[in-house]
Amino acid sequence: MAGRAAVPPAPSPPHSKEPHMAIAELPAEDTIGVVTQSDGYPIHYRRWGKDSGGDAIVMLHGGVSHSQWQAPLAAAIRDADPSITFIAPDRRGSGLNQDRRGHLPSKEREIEDVLTVVREATARYERVHLAGWCFGAQVACIAAAELRKEREIASLLMVSPGFVFGERYADVLRMSTAAVRGALAELGVTPDPLHAYVPVPLQPTDFITDEAWLEFATEDELTLRRVTDGTVTVWGELAAWSWEVLPELRDIPAIAVFGTEDRLVDHDGVARLLREQLTARPPVIELLKAPHAVQFADPAALAEHLVGFVHQLAR
Repeated sequence: MAGRAAVPPAPSPPHSKEPHMAIAELPAEDTIGVVTQSDGYPIHYRRWGKDSGGDAIVMLHGGVSHSQWQAPLAAAIRDADPSITFIAPDRRGSGLNQDRRGHLPSKEREIEDVLTVVREATARYERVHLAGWCFGAQVACIAAAELRKEREIASLLMVSPGFVFGERYADVLRMSTAAVRGALAELGVTPDPLHAYVPVPLQPTDFITDEAWLEFATEDELTLRRVTDGTVTVWGELAAWSWEVLPELRDIPAIAVFGTEDRLVDHDGVARLLREQLTARPPVIELLKAPHAVQFADPAALAEHLVGFVHQLAR
């Protein structure tokens, strides 16, 4: 995957549950690059590791976050096994992708973006492991169902997958969107479809409790705080689609890691769902004492589970 000028690496974070590094000391990626989509849209990605080789993990971020939120996990995985490359693309309208920020045109376009990034990786690495955190895990499942047809991925790695969200988030998002749409209808206003005006009802404390990471999440300028009305619709369509494809993933090696202190995802409900649907090859389920953003709370333990799973596949 071709990249732009390399960025000098910053010090890796300490693998402990003590207060973390300052925001400016997030582990820097080795390369920031671009994969141009079929419609000309440039999808940026961060890469930690070599531009070709054996194993590569392609990690999709959640609905409102971006690739840099995976930096602690990338560093921890590289510490555990420097031969594994970690690639984190920014999904369309998110992170470093500033064009049409906060807008997803369709569910099909979202998945096509992911397929293009993964296929760029499969041309350079012997084994590509598709991964996703939070809502990104659901998007990864949809893409994996397509990639499975040609056996293009080695495994599916899920972190805090959001198939079953707690009532608080589901209700607040639904009420927030309904209130905005109702106010616009009352005023007779038809907004520009590319205008990101719908507030996302998530707080940093929904993801993490550590003070240093709360500061990072609060001040992070790349986090999406408003999206287009169309994006809310596409999110719902992708969520439904991810449930539909689960039976198709039954023979893909899969692992799901959950934080037992997660305020957003019902980890027991999701684990039960995955065990029911992935029948031919039961998924590995791991639990860590951590909130939703496991990669911030305990990146070393998370990396140990994921790297161990990848190593086991190679035996």
